Amino acid sequence: MEIKITILPSGGQITAFCGERLLDALARAKYLIPASCGGKGTCGKCKVKLLRGKVDNAEVDKDGYILSCKALVKEDITIYLLNQLGSGLTQFEEIQMDGEKIGIGVALDIGTTTIGACLIDLKNGKTLKKISSLNPQAVYGADVLSRIKACSEGKLSLLQKLIIDETKRIILQLEPNEKISELYVGANTTMLHLFLGVDPTAIGVYPFTPAFTCERNFTGKELGLPVERVKLLPSASAYVGSDVTVGVLSCLNYGGNNTLFVDMGTNGEIALSYNGQIYATSTAAGPTLEGACIECGMGGVSGAIDKVFVKEGNLEFTTIDNALPIGICGSGLIDLITFLKKEQIIDETGAFDDLSSSRFLSQLKEDKFYITDDIYLSQKDIRQFQLAKSAISAGMETLLLENDVKIEEIDKVFVAGGLGYFMNVQNACEVGLLPKYLKDKAIAVGNSCLSGIKLCLLQQNQLYKVNEIAKSIKIIELSFSKVFQDKYVENMMFE
Repeated sequence: MEIKITILPSGGQITAFCGERLLDALARAKYLIPASCGGKGTCGKCKVKLLRGKVDNAEVDKDGYILSCKALVKEDITIYLLNQLGSGLTQFEEIQMDGEKIGIGVALDIGTTTIGACLIDLKNGKTLKKISSLNPQAVYGADVLSRIKACSEGKLSLLQKLIIDETKRIILQLEPNEKISELYVGANTTMLHLFLGVDPTAIGVYPFTPAFTCERNFTGKELGLPVERVKLLPSASAYVGSDVTVGVLSCLNYGGNNTLFVDMGTNGEIALSYNGQIYATSTAAGPTLEGACIECGMGGVSGAIDKVFVKEGNLEFTTIDNALPIGICGSGLIDLITFLKKEQIIDETGAFDDLSSSRFLSQLKEDKFYITDDIYLSQKDIRQFQLAKSAISAGMETLLLENDVKIEEIDKVFVAGGLGYFMNVQNACEVGLLPKYLKDKAIAVGNSCLSGIKLCLLQQNQLYKVNEIAKSIKIIELSFSKVFQDKYVENMMFE
């Protein structure tokens, strides 16, 4: 028996099977509903408003919302669905370089949360067009472990279909008329497995063994994509993917003998280049800094609060696209926690201090600090931030200590990714996300993955270099590192 689901405000209509999860029906119809917890019903991100009809297994809250990951459809319903489509980061420093081929190619960065792509003239090296979107696999969890778990539950083919369909849509939007010669793909190791439909479950358990890390080549026809050739760029390990190897490649163009590369995405990848050797690690930062796990958090979509500051004695903020505020993203989260720390509304442990003398204390109500009437930061949110910032900062310190490198020896630190591009570096140092010593050495490089993929598309020697980087990187495993465990505890505090 088919059930009809009417979706407002778009007016679209889809079908579901009787007893099917609403979240699965929406995902199958390509409606992006974030489910950071992987559908466990704990994050609240997959809420939709039930306007008409009834569902099983999900309570309707006082405002008429239900959790789509819990709701089982049994009759025709009408729901209200906010537009969750947003943007990933496509900005990066353009490196002028002629190409060695003729035609056009696409560089594709598949992030756990967001996807970025650009259209490249393979002869003159010009970037012709850029596009980004949210990764539709987010309906099965905000992090790689959630998606690996989904694969173990039989959803591998569905996860592959979601990313292949989205890639096809992106390619046709970039260039609907001319034939694309080459598609080069960079991503973390799990996302590359999902792109090919290769089971990644061995990545999720010790000894963390990927099915492949080397460069892979296919025809577009083999993957069902409207391109002639597809190349997946090489990874270094289970948790240091080609997004890191090509990112390091792009940052080599900035110079500096001893450098740190930090991508503050869901996986928190860090690379140290010291005396010609590259060391790398990945730390489980989780998706907090990308808006997940935060009660009013969201990705970098329209309406997300992206900056928080005091102006003329008032607490103010800006939103993406200057739209009405509907949540807060990672850069706004860093600003807000810095503000609360400076005002002593939170103490060094991260706890709210209701005895603070700050004149903004009136906005603290029942362990929630309200930015607007509806958007707030909870005590739980601050704890989630502490876990993420501690993982990243402890990862950096461990990488240095394990290789006998003093922080004073670092010439530059390259901060990659959307958060790094938009965040206030000074505030990031204030809350301990970055070491204060590196404040004046930090360079936001934007989407280093797209930048590095572009280099590989244009010249064979760059492709050779990234393969050499992938082979030569020395991986520092943090899982059993006593140094990391100690630093992780130390960095939980706010100085």
